[in-house]
Amino acid sequence: MLTVPDRWHPSCEAEPRLPFLALPGASVQLGDPVQVAEWLASLLPVRSCDAVGRSEGSQPFRCHLGGLRLGDLSLMALWGPGLRGEVEGSVQASFILPYRGSGQFRLEGRSLVNSAGLTLLYLPPGPWRTTNDAMGGIKIRLDPRQLRAVVRSMAGPGVAAEHWQSIGAAPRVVPAGEAASLHLVERLYRLMAFIDALLLRHGDVAEALRLDDLLLRQIATVLAPALLAEPSPPEAEPSLLAIDALVDWMHAHCHEPICLSDLERRSHYSRRSLQYIFRARFGCGPMQYLRRQRLWLARRRLEEQAGDQASASGMADLARSLGYLSLASFSRDFRSCFGVPPSGLRRRRPPLRSTAPAQRENRPASAG
Repeated sequence: MLTVPDRWHPSCEAEPRLPFLALPGASVQLGDPVQVAEWLASLLPVRSCDAVGRSEGSQPFRCHLGGLRLGDLSLMALWGPGLRGEVEGSVQASFILPYRGSGQFRLEGRSLVNSAGLTLLYLPPGPWRTTNDAMGGIKIRLDPRQLRAVVRSMAGPGVAAEHWQSIGAAPRVVPAGEAASLHLVERLYRLMAFIDALLLRHGDVAEALRLDDLLLRQIATVLAPALLAEPSPPEAEPSLLAIDALVDWMHAHCHEPICLSDLERRSHYSRRSLQYIFRARFGCGPMQYLRRQRLWLARRRLEEQAGDQASASGMADLARSLGYLSLASFSRDFRSCFGVPPSGLRRRRPPLRSTAPAQRENRPASAG
């Protein structure tokens, strides 16, 4: 059985530490089911919402909710007493991570149960009804076409279409405690906490870090675990022209937010093939290679300012523009790659020569 982070027992009424309930401006506490329905309607098409098992003498109704958007994904965190609700059909699907309690869902003539510590639930587009004994979990709204596109790019063009076209088309109860899925489900729960911590500490970094792609890829692996097979040689000899074109594009756009799905779609190679090709050619994976190019870009910018007084805020802005959340991690990687801290490089005059970013690196190198 999966041990869900924090409290999840149905009788637990203590204030939770559920992700996304403490984000400034994104969470609310409401005292009426009608208010809850109105709040939820801003993120999904709720038709009705009523409290379950309320009677005279019950504790006052109190529901804590948090919502945010990551790219095209909508995330809702909910904690409170049991609710009964009905959702109208739409083009979006729902992926539900329970943290406490148990919920019954009815759709397409089927009855499904989603229980904390035991299962996760995927619901395709369409109307559904639910009754929960205690509300505590995260609901992710997504476009199943985007999910299939990510699965296709991760699998690569060599995989037959029938292996990925059905992903997201039907309801799916994912066992959370089985050996084959346990580590993937735990990774998804940890990712929720990780994203929450990032947003609390660093604010609006979701787009720069492409957190939407990171989350969508993790959902894809939970639904299709075979996508995480070890890197293997591509079925066909890799096209040097295609890889050179991809590397050139990475050099030209390394200052922009780039995710692994972007590289898969541009190269028409799967994650496994890209890992194999980049490790054989550069000694590191594609995202590590991208990070190294960003460090070279940072070096060029610092050399252009050599001799100027570096402000801590200016250095932090440079690090943040290249996808680093902290100046400390940027300085650590910079020193590891070049042997000097970024502040030391700015004090040098004349600037060091650096031609590596302008040409393809064909020698193995560390991930640095």
